Amino acid sequence: MDKLWLGVKIAITLLVVILLVQNFATVEVRFLVWGLSLPLALLLMAVYLLGMVSGKSLLGAIRRLRRNGQGQARRD
Repeated sequence: MDKLWLGVKIAITLLVVILLVQNFATVEVRFLVWGLSLPLALLLMAVYLLGMVSGKSLLGAIRRLRRNGQGQARRD
């Protein structure tokens, strides 16, 4: 089973490297009054990392709410 997970991790890493190499063209990103030019690969990685952070924090908030809700139900 460990060899399977290692193979999956290597395949995902290889796909990410291919994505980065093939998408190195510069793009312009505009948000409200700000503008930024950067490689598309960097933008993709930044969006991915922001998604991971926001997903983890949302999951943590949901777990806290469930825990607090269950604790209050037990007290009643």
